[in-house]
Amino acid sequence: MELLFGAHVREHGHRVGRLAGFELEPAGLKIRRIIFSPDGELGPQAMTRPLANIDLTHDDGEIELRPEVAVAPLPAVPDVVLLSRAVRLRRAGREIGRFVGVNLNPTDRSLTEVFGRSHWWSRRFSLPAAGLDCSTPGEIRSGTSGGTQAA
Repeated sequence: MELLFGAHVREHGHRVGRLAGFELEPAGLKIRRIIFSPDGELGPQAMTRPLANIDLTHDDGEIELRPEVAVAPLPAVPDVVLLSRAVRLRRAGREIGRFVGVNLNPTDRSLTEVFGRSHWWSRRFSLPAAGLDCSTPGEIRSGTSGGTQAA
């Protein structure tokens, strides 16, 4: 499932906002919640939903949420990382772009790859989840010097 910032989020058939971020468990690289807001930015107006509430994602990236799904409480974890547009992607000590979205396995909530862009006009690239380091706030570091693919 591909989730990109700015994608429309719909609930009860009505548009409720744009995707603005994710909550990530860094130990297992699993997405806990999606964050969305009317303007697609983080702030007091932002709302969250568990990943299990996503019903489907359309070909154009639009996200449909299930209304009132009985979801078991998420397990307690020692650390949660907020991923937003402000996160930088780094490889070999150099900034290679900004974080723009994720591709994940919906069955176990695990990341398969992250997407980034060098500039707003450049093509999107992807980094495989294997070897990602989220220990530094505001950064995702790639452990390998190769493996970047145009998405």
